Amino acid sequence: MKTIITLTVALAALGFAILFGAPKAQTFNSSAAIAAPAPVPMAVPVPARCPNIHEAIRALESAERDMHEARHNFCGHKREAMEATHRAIEHLRAAEACDSCR
Repeated sequence: MKTIITLTVALAALGFAILFGAPKAQTFNSSAAIAAPAPVPMAVPVPARCPNIHEAIRALESAERDMHEARHNFCGHKREAMEATHRAIEHLRAAEACDSCR
């Protein structure tokens, strides 16, 4: 129980550290990405622009799912931990979508 809460808090802290502590990279023009033609079926997948943020989102989504499916309330911390995790995911998704994301 404590492990999931600790993991969630640690991942949220990691995500915010990446979001606010990383040096800024070159800008990315999102309109060019929208106007680009669809890739051919055998194309190599494009890596995430911010791989650490992308990984943090996936880990937090997994933790959020675990908490949602749990039959206990983590000693009274479930609701607040789920809310904090959800907010962290939203912020990280916004950061990942930012033009400055490297």
